[in-house]
Amino acid sequence: MRTSTLPFLFLTATLCAQMPPPCRLSPLDTYLGFACNSPQAEAIRRNNNEHERWRVQKERRIYQVRSEIADETNRSPLDPTALGLRYAEVEAICREIDEREAQLVQANRNALAEPQKLKLAALEEAMRLVPIANAAVQGKLIEAGPGRFVFTEGVIRNPFPGSPSVGVLLAVPTRTGACAGTPSIIIPVITQAPNTTSP
Repeated sequence: MRTSTLPFLFLTATLCAQMPPPCRLSPLDTYLGFACNSPQAEAIRRNNNEHERWRVQKERRIYQVRSEIADETNRSPLDPTALGLRYAEVEAICREIDEREAQLVQANRNALAEPQKLKLAALEEAMRLVPIANAAVQGKLIEAGPGRFVFTEGVIRNPFPGSPSVGVLLAVPTRTGACAGTPSIIIPVITQAPNTTSP
């Protein structure tokens, strides 16, 4: 009896090993109508992965140059040319990253079919409504649901001595008072700093 079950167990193990891994679609894949192993989704992932590898190399150079800036800043007397060249290199790399990311977005869009581009346009329109929806939640006109956050713009005035004011996004829990549970937090995404000076 024991011997007769061995071929069956071996066959079962072999079939399981040959089965492809389960398909996991992200919410975005489902929204855009991507199937498992969709060529479009694979092309977008490949573009993003290649860009991320390139970006990591560029960011490593930025960290290296900023370390050099710190060294040059500690020198006495200062070498304005050495400092200026390094600051210019950092800015040039950042502009290159911005340009490449804009190209990446366009390349990923080109991988989509027309119906998917229409769905993407609907997402962009929804993003424009986020500030209005947040204002409606704060104005008690609609409910966001417990445990969620609304986002509002804030300003940190002179976070460091001599520094300009910085614009940030604040996550404010929709529950308040004793039910809040989670305090307001600062989202680590810095927006464009407003032209605000400290009094």
